[in-house]
Amino acid sequence: MMSVLSSLAWAFVICSLGYYVAALMAALRFARNAAPPASPAPQRAPDVALLKPIHAGGKNLARNLGSFFSLDYPAKELIFGLASASDPAKELIASLNSKGGEVPVKISFGEVTDAANRKVAKLMKMVNLAPQAEVFVLSDADVRVEPDHLRRVVSELMASEQIGVVTCLYRSVPESCLAARMDALFVNTDFVPMAILSSTFEKMRHAFGATIAMKRAVVDALDRFEALKDLLADDFFVGKIAADKGYEIKLSTSLVTISAEEATLKDFWRHQLRWARTYRTVRPLSLATIVIHGPLWALVLLASTGASEASVILAGVLIAARTLFAAVMLDKVLTVPWKLSDLCLVLVKDLVMSAIWVASLLGNEVTWGGRRFRLAPRGKMVEIKP
Repeated sequence: MMSVLSSLAWAFVICSLGYYVAALMAALRFARNAAPPASPAPQRAPDVALLKPIHAGGKNLARNLGSFFSLDYPAKELIFGLASASDPAKELIASLNSKGGEVPVKISFGEVTDAANRKVAKLMKMVNLAPQAEVFVLSDADVRVEPDHLRRVVSELMASEQIGVVTCLYRSVPESCLAARMDALFVNTDFVPMAILSSTFEKMRHAFGATIAMKRAVVDALDRFEALKDLLADDFFVGKIAADKGYEIKLSTSLVTISAEEATLKDFWRHQLRWARTYRTVRPLSLATIVIHGPLWALVLLASTGASEASVILAGVLIAARTLFAAVMLDKVLTVPWKLSDLCLVLVKDLVMSAIWVASLLGNEVTWGGRRFRLAPRGKMVEIKP
């Protein structure tokens, strides 16, 4: 038994090392492609509706929303979705609008009542406020963007008739607490490089929820978002449904920024467990990522070989490679602030993520926005009533 375990550990440590090299090369190439300035807006810029459903926007909501008022693009309107007219975000939007020049702003209040996904429940009402829009850009409330973001995304979307969806990767900037730092490290050193590498080797059939730009024809193919109303991974299915309809899905060179604000380790665990169970449900291939959980397999290797000289050397090489990989992703690819302590924390986070991978196999319940859901086949979710 120990011999089999040792052989697997040797193989998976080597797989992890290979992944670090391949992912880092792909990430550095992505950073080079994203470096040139965005093209100027076309002479006849398509009308864009920026849809921003808001639910508990967090500490950085003013900064995040403010960045959308500063977008350098002529034909845009901002449409916000609030749960009710008493939402505090209403006053914040009015304040930002008074400083934001001549950006047209509309607010949709309430949600459709028969949707399990509250974000989609808002979108189904918001889309009715943009009858003339040719392009719709969805983004979460915790996202902030650079001034050239919309020019990049729209030019990439309109580059070909076959392109129906353009989606953006995101870097995460945390609050100072441990849980938020771990969540940001997952995004910056796990999710982003894996997403870049995946887009290098396979045709994209999914989108990322932080930012999704789509043509009106795709919105119509989604039945004006009704097709997503009971799905947890609404972003994933935007890409899947569009791809099934024959549209191409492209990864943008525009990198947006999100705020990691998890206050406790329990919040971090629930957030990551929801992601892991969602991925397992809609993309079972994601289970294979356990093969590249390098620090886990380094520990297994040491334990199964009695810390032999060769295993100690290989484990040391893996830890050095993982640390270097994380440092380059943070500093050169994503250019986010980081500390030396983050490089130690990333190894701890990796082991916690291995535990979350195991926990994701042990049930079908997730917590989202203070509500509990059971994941059903085909990505649907059913609320578990108290």
